[in-house]
Amino acid sequence: MSEQKAIHEKREFFRLSFTTPLEFKSYKESNSKEGTAQNVSQSGILFSTQSNPPEISSLVWLDLDLRTLRICQEIEARALVVKNGLLGRVVRVEESPAQPDGFDVGVCFLTKTQGNSREVQTLLANLPK
Repeated sequence: MSEQKAIHEKREFFRLSFTTPLEFKSYKESNSKEGTAQNVSQSGILFSTQSNPPEISSLVWLDLDLRTLRICQEIEARALVVKNGLLGRVVRVEESPAQPDGFDVGVCFLTKTQGNSREVQTLLANLPK
């Protein structure tokens, strides 16, 4: 339990349970994939997927409806919102204990100040219209 407490204390923002379908597209892949959001905070999201997960440190575009969340304003104030989706970097990928052959993927939202990097600009150029 002390290990869980230590992990929890590292988090900068409170996580809110938020279960909803989403689509994500990795910078290195051409097709969107489906997943299910598990929880969200001002700085990131945890989602699960049955498909091959994106690689750690890869950039992803997340298409999900955050409008119903009270913390949406804080997310939009900080995060890089593009084509009604959020850009983020994969920071964790683990086998899902809840889903056989599934994966839990942790993503840290990119901030608006990170939007001018070459990697982000390449991702934006490859997003579906």
